Amino acid sequence: MEQLQFKISSALKDLVGKDLIINDNVAIFELVKNAYDAYATKVEIEFLDDKIIMSDNGKGMTFDDLCNKWLFVGFSAKKDGTEDEKDIDDKQKSYRDKIKRHYAGAKGIGRFSCDRLGKELVLKTKSSKSNVLETIHVHWSDFEADQYIEFEKINIGYESSSTDNTLFPDNKRYGTILEISNLNDEKLPWTRKRLLELKHSLEKLINPFAETNDFSIEIKCPREQKEDNECIKNGKHQREIVNGVLTNSITQILDIKTTQIDVKLSNGYIYTTLSDRGVEMYKIREKNSDFALLTDVSINLYYLNRSAKVSFTRLMGVEPVNYGSIFLFRNGFRIMPFGNTGDDSWGLDYRAQQGKNRFLGTRDLFGRVDVITNNIEELKEVSSRDGGLIETPTSSQLFQLFTIAHHRLERYVSGVLWGGSFVVKEYFKDENEAQAQRRELLDADKEYDTPDYIMNSSLGSKIDFVQLIKTLTRDKNVEVISYNKTLANLLSDLSEIDQIKPQFISDLEKIAENTNDDSLLTNVKDIKEYVQKLRKEKEESERKAAQAEQQRLEAERKAQEAEERRKEAERKRAAEAEAKRLAQLQAKEAELKRREEEIKRKEAEQKQKEEEERRKKAEKEKQIESLKVEFYKKASNPDTDALIHHVKNNNSRINDDIDKLIKTIAAQYKGTEYYEFIITTLSNIRKLSQKSLMATDLILNTDLSTSDSQKINLPLFIEGYLKNDVHDNIKCHFSSSVEKFAVIGSKLDLGLILDNFIKNSLDWGAKNFWVTCSNNMGRLIVDIYDDGLGLSNIFLNNPEEIFNFATSGKNDGTGFGMYLIRETLKDFKATIEISEPIENKGIHFKISFK
Repeated sequence: MEQLQFKISSALKDLVGKDLIINDNVAIFELVKNAYDAYATKVEIEFLDDKIIMSDNGKGMTFDDLCNKWLFVGFSAKKDGTEDEKDIDDKQKSYRDKIKRHYAGAKGIGRFSCDRLGKELVLKTKSSKSNVLETIHVHWSDFEADQYIEFEKINIGYESSSTDNTLFPDNKRYGTILEISNLNDEKLPWTRKRLLELKHSLEKLINPFAETNDFSIEIKCPREQKEDNECIKNGKHQREIVNGVLTNSITQILDIKTTQIDVKLSNGYIYTTLSDRGVEMYKIREKNSDFALLTDVSINLYYLNRSAKVSFTRLMGVEPVNYGSIFLFRNGFRIMPFGNTGDDSWGLDYRAQQGKNRFLGTRDLFGRVDVITNNIEELKEVSSRDGGLIETPTSSQLFQLFTIAHHRLERYVSGVLWGGSFVVKEYFKDENEAQAQRRELLDADKEYDTPDYIMNSSLGSKIDFVQLIKTLTRDKNVEVISYNKTLANLLSDLSEIDQIKPQFISDLEKIAENTNDDSLLTNVKDIKEYVQKLRKEKEESERKAAQAEQQRLEAERKAQEAEERRKEAERKRAAEAEAKRLAQLQAKEAELKRREEEIKRKEAEQKQKEEEERRKKAEKEKQIESLKVEFYKKASNPDTDALIHHVKNNNSRINDDIDKLIKTIAAQYKGTEYYEFIITTLSNIRKLSQKSLMATDLILNTDLSTSDSQKINLPLFIEGYLKNDVHDNIKCHFSSSVEKFAVIGSKLDLGLILDNFIKNSLDWGAKNFWVTCSNNMGRLIVDIYDDGLGLSNIFLNNPEEIFNFATSGKNDGTGFGMYLIRETLKDFKATIEISEPIENKGIHFKISFK
């Protein structure tokens, strides 16, 4: 059979590099791991403008290592166990044996992290057993030019030097230097913020809980040194400084007094110690029967109450929630993303959301899980380097062991510290007492940095702790090495014994039996005798109390009977008073009803009266309508014009004769006994005659139904009247700034007033007659003026005399017109006065209507 082989494309570089190493931080992590695995004690990472230089003082590489290991894609000497076969001297071997290092990486792809960081790589390395400095030059873009070129056909530049005096960290003569240039960070440059993020991540890369400090990382960035100096000068936290050696500062918080559980799997046993703010609560040992695939595991979980969180923030310069939660370390190196802010790889938060003050989530916890293993295939990261662990039987057992540790810590915190079992398990006879103690515990646990408040005063916490220890002692696989007897002492204060149910004393006895605690058994025996004595005393006391209670009840019965008799008498008095009140109320209601009927009667009479008025008005309107019909019939008669002409002539003659009579009487009889009476009578006759004369002009254009007193829009009436009253010898003008102003009166009277004004103007030679309307503080001001001869000289000293009866400025005048105007205006509640002439000609009257 003919044989074929795979060909490898140069595109493989991206598949095992950029596609798996998803960001720059992960790339640097991988390179740091390589230095650690090369037995380096120090790594320096220097950031220049367009270059990253990573130097370590590890064992370095020979030319053979470069060719057969570093350039051998996918090969891992760590994985097949050949990493240390040739190159490590006895000193290094003993050093490694001493610190018990395990390899952090084993995939053989970490070298491609350089491609993630930049396009060019210069690798310089010198072995601890060689005097030759080996140098290779890699242009990663050469692998991207054509994917049809086979991987092994891409050339890598190489050179060597035996006279080079290159120094590695800590002035070592061997190690490895990676110079990465043409960086791939155009869109995300290495700003101060990114450098600080990298620093904070690297601080957590190597187990920050480790007791030994055999490996250090230093960051160098010259451009940030000035700002670092300012931070140091201002006393800022070490977290805010870029340059310098990274410190495992997390060890500072291990002394914070908080509640914690430590689980250690070793030599076939699982050791668990739970302590509370520096005081050990219990310590147990159990056989490792369920986790055979795990041999060396440490779990340290810390519950952070408010006081512990404040201390954490003060020491670390960052709040716990922003630092991280529970980290996972394999062989001293962190597995991502366990512990990241917001990460819930342990699956705690969903459960914590189901019960407040019952379960602990990532915001409540801090800690680490540390696994040491040579078989990293069973605890292997996913290839993307930040996706956690691949699911295997070993990883499943690790999660199960973590869950046990988490639940045991949670059981203590929610039950003993928070009183979560007080009400549910009915520890107390009085439920209100249970609720009160639980509230006190929840408030106290947030602030206290010692557990004294539960050991000395919280009976409920003691009861729950006894239940917790009883559960542990009942498990045959668990050996209770020790427990806090102060917290388990239910009867430190015998005054509280009446609050305790007998079953809890029995539980305490079972604990003593299961732990072979003779002292506790003796104490429980004494307690039982004391309880028996108290019970007898209580029974006697209860008997006496019952007797006294019986006597009290008898006295209360008699007092109650007397009180009932008193109340009965009071009820009778109240009933009589109520009957009287009802009678008065009925009388008032009857009076009210009578008044209501009277009001209704008056309303009916008023309604009847209004209906009668409406009926009369309708009849009147009907009569007026009949008159109008009759009038219009007459008006349509050819003889109507002659009749109206006849009426006008007769009234004109009457007016002329009255004028002559008034003149004669005024001239000859003024001052006689009957003068005033005769003049007044003649004036009234002339006024009525003049109205009749006017009526002949208006009758065909005036609605008879409105000829009497009515509501009149005065500006509109004047404008219409002047337009219809046409005279050959004078021109009438009208203007108004007021659209509406209502007066109550007769249109005939208003027409009479206007006719008298016009007649006067004609008599005094006027050619134009003006009327203007304006508003002055709610009054209608009517200005009437002309361009005639003006005011007669006889009125110059007292112009108001023009309105006197029978006073005229002309020899042939009667003096009646202006008098008639003023008297008629009084019916409209209006006043008239003479004002200054307009443009120094004619006469000017000003009338004011309210």
